[in-house]
Amino acid sequence: MGSFSFSSGCQKCTIMNIELFDARALAPLVGYLDRRGGPSETLLNDVWIPRELTTHGGWVTKKQAYDFTYSVVQNTHCPESVFDAYLNGFEIGDLGPIAEAMKTCRTVKESLETAIRLGHIAYEGSRFFLKTEGEITWFGYQDPKVISPGHEFVSDLTLMVYYHLIVNTASETWRPQRMRVSQSKFLRHRSNALLSDCDVEFHPRYSALGFPTEFLWRRKPVTEPQNAFDESRAYLFSPGECEPFVDVLYRLIASLFPFQKLPTLRHASRLMNVSPATLKRKLQLMGTSYSQLLNRLRFDTACEMLAIPQMTISDIALELGYSGTNNFVRAFRRMTGVTPGRYRLQQQMGAAS
Repeated sequence: MGSFSFSSGCQKCTIMNIELFDARALAPLVGYLDRRGGPSETLLNDVWIPRELTTHGGWVTKKQAYDFTYSVVQNTHCPESVFDAYLNGFEIGDLGPIAEAMKTCRTVKESLETAIRLGHIAYEGSRFFLKTEGEITWFGYQDPKVISPGHEFVSDLTLMVYYHLIVNTASETWRPQRMRVSQSKFLRHRSNALLSDCDVEFHPRYSALGFPTEFLWRRKPVTEPQNAFDESRAYLFSPGECEPFVDVLYRLIASLFPFQKLPTLRHASRLMNVSPATLKRKLQLMGTSYSQLLNRLRFDTACEMLAIPQMTISDIALELGYSGTNNFVRAFRRMTGVTPGRYRLQQQMGAAS
């Protein structure tokens, strides 16, 4: 279990529109700090992100991710640090399910369109697109809402990820020649050897890398069968249909659960940037409560653990944070009508048949 702490205070924000971010994309920044001997653990804790989420995947709020990016720039005293981190420290695997889905694609166009489609899920609220203008196609990025000082540096992050996607799918020797940026005073790229000779133009709405349109039609080797990737199961969502706000909260606490046991209402409210009373009231208006949400998470996780033969009922009760095995058995029976042992036996019999 990794360490995890919360700072005091709670900023006001609109809780109806919390956007999530797959923490795996922050791995190059963590590695960049580690290589420099920087305080990666401290900076992650300052924005309430367990380090394990950046390697194993999981949801954080978009603001947490952007604030961490800004903290890296501030700590290193280097505005170009995000470019450097993603030029030398990024791996396609840092995109998690996006990288897996791209292995099933047959052309560069299909690969990039798949990355865009899943990118809208993995990094909510941002717009990713391809825009063809004759011999040049722009791989673009637009993030209309400024929610953190890290906003402008996430643009650097995105452009470098785009570079790696194009190189990985189209041409290993390609170097960017044209770039559009949505910041008129953008000069950070000049210190980056890869981009030092890149022709840059200002665009009022989006940032983008330009590449030869003919790349789109290049064939690429398919490393995985097309039916080997299930997009509907690529990311963690809440079980069944529920209100968007409840879905966001469920995904956040489910991401934290493997590393922090069950987050308290206070911890969850800090992630949502609201007071505990506001979070409690919001859930009541939706016909549920925080304890009911935790019980659902406990139940879903218990079912997954019961499918692992090596885990005893006592082990599962301990992992789920119950004070004793009997408390777990009683709670599970209330949810299912059967004991955990009986449920496990029924699942094994069903699998055998």
